[in-house]
Amino acid sequence: MPNPSIYQQQAEFNEQTAKAAQAGFPDWAVIMCFYAALHWVNDYAFRQGDIKNFENDDDSDSPHKRRRMYVKKIAKQNKWNDLEEAYELLYRVSMTARYLEGLEKQNCTAREHYAKNGVQFCFEYLETIKKRLIQKS
Repeated sequence: MPNPSIYQQQAEFNEQTAKAAQAGFPDWAVIMCFYAALHWVNDYAFRQGDIKNFENDDDSDSPHKRRRMYVKKIAKQNKWNDLEEAYELLYRVSMTARYLEGLEKQNCTAREHYAKNGVQFCFEYLETIKKRLIQKS
């Protein structure tokens, strides 16, 4: 079995951090689940020879947008609708955790929001992503 890529290693570290943060820092658990998913996408792209798709170039698309477009493409090619749904959801909830998107009118922090509503669903979506993207031995 080949050595794990740096992307796989980082994905695993981020997931471990998310689990450690789950109880006291649920906002950071959400963020780290998203970044674990991002690195699983990077790992898949690396193994497919597609990692250069995410590099900065002259177009106006952000690396996040290019990565989301890549996920959409591979989901469609492989008929993995659950992959695109899981990645998009983790992206959106990480935006809430990072930038308080949608929480302004609730007058509540991301930490309060995720402490009240839970974060287990993030780990479930991360498992969906891993199931689709992790290299099978």
